Amino acid sequence: MAPTSDAARREQSVLRVCLAASAVLAALAVCWGLVSGSQVILLDGAYALIGMALTWLSLVTSRVAASGPTARYPFGREALTPVVVVVQGLALFGTLAYAAAEAVRVILDGGGEVAGGSLLGYGLVSAALSAAAYLYVRAAARGSDLLAAESRQWLSGTVFSAVIAVGGVVVLALRYTSWTSADRYVDSVLVLVTCALLLPQPVTMLRSAMVEILEGAPTDAVQEPVHRAIAEVRATFDLPEPETSISKVGRKMYVEVVFLDPPGLWEITDEDAVRRALIGRLRELPYDLWVNVELTTDPELV
Repeated sequence: MAPTSDAARREQSVLRVCLAASAVLAALAVCWGLVSGSQVILLDGAYALIGMALTWLSLVTSRVAASGPTARYPFGREALTPVVVVVQGLALFGTLAYAAAEAVRVILDGGGEVAGGSLLGYGLVSAALSAAAYLYVRAAARGSDLLAAESRQWLSGTVFSAVIAVGGVVVLALRYTSWTSADRYVDSVLVLVTCALLLPQPVTMLRSAMVEILEGAPTDAVQEPVHRAIAEVRATFDLPEPETSISKVGRKMYVEVVFLDPPGLWEITDEDAVRRALIGRLRELPYDLWVNVELTTDPELV
């Protein structure tokens, strides 16, 4: 079946908005971090810059995947989608690893001065913008692995910024205690806390993308409506339990259903009717469907 052009256009439109938002946040973080001398704000700026590059890569991938099958790629190029998600996951993991190592170095060197008010102000502004972007992307992410990965990035950015704001409050509070000198370590400790909080994000991205690259079965939530549709078709046509294979790559879902039937009961037109009935029930799913239905009397072909 042909790719869903409306879904592809919506995906690309959302990614363009994300690209613009990432540019604004990156500029804000880098300038604010340089002026304040905050390591954690500069890290947030680096994260935003990497996010820009990954969003641009996602946009290019969406356009390529939406171009559909060609003579050279008869099944399309949706396989690029999980590859890009792997790149996003590795980039995020690498950023967190570098940031954690740098934070440890600063702590061992005795920490560094940071303005609590600057941390609090930046954290609140950045968290608000990131949360708005996250909610916007999440609302449009149904059926799109690229947008799902993008929403995870914005969620990570929201958490990152919220931790920065909390750190600003801690620095300001320490000034009224006997632990005033401890504020030199708050910036670096914030980096380590943020890295720990965000670590599950790249792990989840890498795991889900590798399942698709290796043509593994999708999650139960993705498979459930397919199995429900097959059960309805079985009941309608009085068919036996079939052999079913389901896989998903990007927006494309492959469904193969093979029924083993007694000889002499079914014609080719009957097989077409079963296929149409199944496709009709699956059409509302947010995927580009490649459905193959077979009726056979030979057990060796199942």
